[in-house]
Amino acid sequence: MPDIKGISKDFSASYLKHDEKTGRAGDGRKRAAIKESEPGAELQMNKLIVELNLNVKKESKDGLRTQAGIKAFQKSSNIDLSQIKYNDRPITELSPGEARELISEDGFLGVKKTSLRLADFAIQAAGDDVEKLKVARGAVLRGFKEAEESFGGSMPEISYETINRALELIDEKIRALGGAVVDIRV
Repeated sequence: MPDIKGISKDFSASYLKHDEKTGRAGDGRKRAAIKESEPGAELQMNKLIVELNLNVKKESKDGLRTQAGIKAFQKSSNIDLSQIKYNDRPITELSPGEARELISEDGFLGVKKTSLRLADFAIQAAGDDVEKLKVARGAVLRGFKEAEESFGGSMPEISYETINRALELIDEKIRALGGAVVDIRV
């Protein structure tokens, strides 16, 4: 029966190499094999790391801009966001995962469901009167512009996707009623 301690010692000596800089054991054979078989692998890995860093910076910048817009809106409108609730919880207490789920494609505050609620509200208010529906469309657009101004002139991308989809739904109803749509978006 082989000596386990001897095998373990031989394995450690031949397979794992100690990295003096980090103090960690590294897989010397695997790194050497990658360098020998794929000369561009290290360069590709460095490119991926740079891309990741750039994406993290962009996401962080976008997130901070959104947070700043929300804070500016809250300050200018005197709205206490902690009073806005979803499932009996203030939205300010949602975890990042819960917030992402809420604004996901099929989430309650996602583009699909929110645009449908906006369009349905305008369509229900106007009934089958094309002129009233055009007025309601204009009101939805004006409300969005006012919200945009409250956020300092720019809102998160999801807001633009939502308003565009809501307007498309309203426009479809106008056309279905025999009306013509004139896009008044700037």
